[in-house]
Amino acid sequence: MSNEAESTFSMKDLMLSVGEIGGILLAGMVMGAIGMLRKKKWNLFKRQKTERRFVESHGQIHEMLTELRVTVRACRCLIFQFHNGGSFADGTSIKRFSVTHESCGSTVPSMILESQDILVTRYMELIRMMDVTPGKIIRTDTLPPCAFRSGLEINNADYFSVVPLRCIDGITPLGFLCCHWCSPEPLDEIEREGIKQEDLEDLIMQNSSTINTYISYKQRKQ
Repeated sequence: MSNEAESTFSMKDLMLSVGEIGGILLAGMVMGAIGMLRKKKWNLFKRQKTERRFVESHGQIHEMLTELRVTVRACRCLIFQFHNGGSFADGTSIKRFSVTHESCGSTVPSMILESQDILVTRYMELIRMMDVTPGKIIRTDTLPPCAFRSGLEINNADYFSVVPLRCIDGITPLGFLCCHWCSPEPLDEIEREGIKQEDLEDLIMQNSSTINTYISYKQRKQ
C-alpha cells in the first residue's frame, strides 16, 4: 500500500514538474514573440522617422536651390556630391560624383538621371576651375575643348557658374554647386537693371555658402 502511494505521489510530482517546465517554456516563447514584435515595430518606427527626415532635408535643400535659381535667373541649378565609385585593382578608390539635387525652370530638361557616377578624372578642367574661379559666371564657349564643356553644350548651357562645397571641417571636398544659363538674355536683363556681374557672383557665393552649411551639418548629424 505504501509503495503504491509513493508511486502515485511520484507520478504527480513528475506531472507537476513537466507542467511547470512547459509553462516556463510557453511563457518564454510568448515573451520572446512579444519582444520580437516590439523590436520590429521599433525598427519600423526608426526607419520611417529616418525616411521622413531625409524627405524633409531633401525638400529644404531643393527649396534653397530653387530660391537661388530664381534669384539669379538661372535656368538650372544643381548640386553634385563626390563619392567612392568602387576600387582599382591596387585597392585605391575610384572617385566619382553624382547629381543629388536639382532645380530647373519649367521648360528646362533635367540632368539628374544622366549625371550619375561620373568619373572625376574626366573633368579635371572643372576641378581646376573650382579652385581658380569659384562663383564666377563664365561663357561656355570660352572653355578649351574638354568633357566639361561638352556636357554644358549638350545641356544648352551658354553660361555657367561653379562653386565648391566642403564638409563641415571646411577642408574636405564635399562636391560643388553649378548654375546654368541657357541663353544670355537673363544676364543681360540683370545688367540693364543696374546689377553688376560682380554683385551677382557675390550673391551666388553667399547662397552657396548657406546651402553648403546646411548640407554639411545634415551629413554630420546622420
